[in-house]
Amino acid sequence: MAGVGLVLCAPVCGASAGEEEPETMTPARTNGLTVGEGGVLLKDGKPYRGVGINYFSAFNRRLADHDDTSYREGFAELAERDIPFVRFAACGFWPVNWQLYFEDKEAYFRILDDVVRAAEENGLGLIPSLFWWYACVPDLVEEPMGQWGNPDSRTIAFMRRYTEEVVTRYLDSPAIWAWEFGNEYSLTADLPNAADHRPWVRTDLGTAETRSHADDMTHDMVITACREFGEVVRRIDKTRPITTGHSLPRPAAHHMRTELSWTRDTHHEFTANLLAVTPDPHDLVAVHIYPSDHLKRFGEERVSYQETVLLCMKAARGAHKALFVGEFGAPDREEDGGPDRARRENLAMINAIDLCAAPLAALWNFDLPHQEDFINVTTTNKRSYLLDALRNASRRIALYASGDHKADIGKGGLLGRLLDNEANADRAGSGFNPLYHALFPGQNLYDGGLVGLNFEHIFNGTVADRDITMFTPRKDPCTVVRHSETSASLRWPAEGSAWGMACEMKYTLVGENAVDLEFAATPTTAKFPLGYAAMMWASYMNHTRDRTIHFYGKSDQEGWVSFGDDTDDGFETGTVSYYGVADLPYEESAETLNVIEHPKKKFLLPFFYGLVDGDGDPATTDDTMVYIMMFDQVAPIRFALWNFNRDATGKPDPTRPAWDWQYVIRGPELGKTYGYKARVVYKPFVSPEDVRREYETWAGNPNRVQHKREQDQVGQSSV
Repeated sequence: MAGVGLVLCAPVCGASAGEEEPETMTPARTNGLTVGEGGVLLKDGKPYRGVGINYFSAFNRRLADHDDTSYREGFAELAERDIPFVRFAACGFWPVNWQLYFEDKEAYFRILDDVVRAAEENGLGLIPSLFWWYACVPDLVEEPMGQWGNPDSRTIAFMRRYTEEVVTRYLDSPAIWAWEFGNEYSLTADLPNAADHRPWVRTDLGTAETRSHADDMTHDMVITACREFGEVVRRIDKTRPITTGHSLPRPAAHHMRTELSWTRDTHHEFTANLLAVTPDPHDLVAVHIYPSDHLKRFGEERVSYQETVLLCMKAARGAHKALFVGEFGAPDREEDGGPDRARRENLAMINAIDLCAAPLAALWNFDLPHQEDFINVTTTNKRSYLLDALRNASRRIALYASGDHKADIGKGGLLGRLLDNEANADRAGSGFNPLYHALFPGQNLYDGGLVGLNFEHIFNGTVADRDITMFTPRKDPCTVVRHSETSASLRWPAEGSAWGMACEMKYTLVGENAVDLEFAATPTTAKFPLGYAAMMWASYMNHTRDRTIHFYGKSDQEGWVSFGDDTDDGFETGTVSYYGVADLPYEESAETLNVIEHPKKKFLLPFFYGLVDGDGDPATTDDTMVYIMMFDQVAPIRFALWNFNRDATGKPDPTRPAWDWQYVIRGPELGKTYGYKARVVYKPFVSPEDVRREYETWAGNPNRVQHKREQDQVGQSSV
């Protein structure tokens, strides 16, 4: 984040007692990263993608307290969680933080040596940022900020000297992945109100006493500074990537430069600016992405993270450069929407980086105590879930490279990624994550930390099989097969099934708003002594209007029935069966969570719906979408609703329920294939009557929905 403002002013006399300076750093085992032909990021000569984290103060914390080697513990914790690299400030933030460099340069570098060595010992990559705050070096050499644009200035001379010292010293370290100039210099350029945003004055920390027009940065000054830095690095290091450390261009960056106005840039102007501020020899295009960055760009109210990352990827590749999302993250203060919104935004960003195959990205920020109240991540605080999310993102990336564990399908209104159990192991197993609608790009219909349309359970009501009653389809081997740009299947072979059940679910995107499902199951093992095999699917929703589902059925009387309503002791959850169908039997002490039916509420037509907050912003009310599940059979189908997900206060989150369903085979015969068809519709909500018409249109084929009494009583269909 721009303007970290970390105060590091404790006096430093030297390195820790007893610490010896090594003659040389560890010999090189690799040469970090490189950018190959066509802008492909390479590691050890092979295409590479990685998701790491910022550790801003890993080095400069020790400039404040020479006994503080907590970065060693931090590196070990990150390595244990398979975080591949960190970006950090390889410099002081304020001028006063450079005191040791001027008084005892070798002591200064012994501290930086130990940071690099600690990374080497933990197999952690480093992206050092050498001149973090744009005002620091000019203040050190007593020049205004504008001297970044003068190649003959003292500012540029100091930059060249320090860059040469650092790059030469760590050239052979396997920990160094890339070299970065500074942090978000591009955001300082061409401000129409520059006089109101000049650098801080903190004379106690070594800054100049006053600021003036000479401190106002321009586009050309930023380019000059970056180019001069890149040329020094490239003279010494011929291969590693060089990056600016910039953020996304401001929404009006082009117009700010050309006419000092806030007029919004076009897509072309955006990408032109992005590349202009990444001058050769920089070959790693840097952007930083936060929730505010996808608002009011290109004349639109909201631009998805995915669209933003793709636009940057395309621009970088076109210039034969790679992309580095050097910072991303969502603050969780109440004024920013609170922890629950931050969680959704963070997972949405990780999904966008994953879907767009961004080569390199780093979350902001690890172990930065003065940002504890809104964005700091540690292994023990409330944001520790993000370390797991990063580890699992890296794990998925590795799986994608090793085999077919995903299928991206989409055309028209819907776009999704279908994952198998292995790729989505940390998010409740196979299914969709994410699934987007074109009306709300980047707004995942399903919880970003879980899954949608997920085959979750097989059960039979017996005590003997209690241990395999829950979650075996999530754990059993399955494969994903992509049939076309709009269709893919998940397959579970009988040989790997705890139930000896061969299963396949085919997903096909239809039109602008629908996903067709076609399920087939063949039992091969006699495990159903109570006369039925039941299966359950779960969809963990992301931002619903409330938890309830609605269907046409019977409660006190026939008509529209809601389920999930508040009760005296909480709210309704459980299973709803078809009116008139026999309850499922079960043995005493069997797992009955998904077996027992609601005694009073029953459905008559095989569809239900719930309402979704389309843009994920509860403050807007004109964006309600309807989520409809409809089926081609009645008696074998059962609806279900649960609300296990909790909000930041620990209470069940009514905007993140699980809207589920079941399919029951009664009297299953070994070797016989059974199945059903279903459709998910996701579209703007009109009325309950419109939902029913949607179902009736789909069910209009007399062969679509089986209402015959004999089929209802048996409750099965063979395919």
